[in-house]
Amino acid sequence: MNSYRQTDWDASPTHPSTVVEPYLMGTGVVTGDDVGTRPVSPPHAHPDAMLAWCYRGTVWVYLEEAMWRLFPGQGVWIPPHTPHTSRHERDSTGCYTYIPDPSLITPIDSVTQVLVPRAVQEMLLHLGINDMPTDLRVRIQAVLIEMLQQPTAEAADGWGEVPMPTDERVQPLVQAVLADPGDAQSATQLFLAHGLHERTVLRVFHHDIGMSFSQWRTGVRMTLAARLIVDGTPIGAAAHRCGYATTSAFSAAFKSRFGITPREHVARVQGDPAHQLYWR
Repeated sequence: MNSYRQTDWDASPTHPSTVVEPYLMGTGVVTGDDVGTRPVSPPHAHPDAMLAWCYRGTVWVYLEEAMWRLFPGQGVWIPPHTPHTSRHERDSTGCYTYIPDPSLITPIDSVTQVLVPRAVQEMLLHLGINDMPTDLRVRIQAVLIEMLQQPTAEAADGWGEVPMPTDERVQPLVQAVLADPGDAQSATQLFLAHGLHERTVLRVFHHDIGMSFSQWRTGVRMTLAARLIVDGTPIGAAAHRCGYATTSAFSAAFKSRFGITPREHVARVQGDPAHQLYWR
């Protein structure tokens, strides 16, 4: 998980652009085998807008104040000069498409989660491994940029985003929860285990991300739960893995956060054409 301190984020270097005229974009591909369980690199930035997207498995994208869990077909636009890093789970493939501002139809000025159409995914990968005349490549790139920036239906209802407190005093606590969301210890026990006073934790979480530690911990658990149940994990097993003693308590927490029950969520995702088009 993300273990970088504020000083690392503050020192994030800006890498030079890899896109050379007359080309409009470039895409890099990284697999879990390339980096294991480590982040791809320390926090850094690019002068170009970047679309981080998942082709296979699960890819985590870290920003200074949030992290995104991406599943196949999901992507996150990251504005130019925005520090970030990422991590790939085992057997996962993450892709990073860089587009200079003059090539964009509309500038990317905020972090935004989107669906990357399956056809666009395959063509981006095709461009990366096949030779072709320059004018043809540039025309294809222009079409792909237009497709990526077309307005689309809401991609993921914000489910993939987990806000991150930046205060270094709570970083060991944050990393412990991210590493084991289902840890049965109470909040008080976790605070004591990390030498933290409850009031300090509450102040930090409210100041940094506008919510309590309990609300944040529930969000981490629900992000994991949503993926587990869609992948076919029985609801009872998902509840246990996410730290709930009973299925009913888990279902109540899930509905309280997302407005639908776990079964309704599975039915909605499986009934969505995007599930058939993008899930691998």
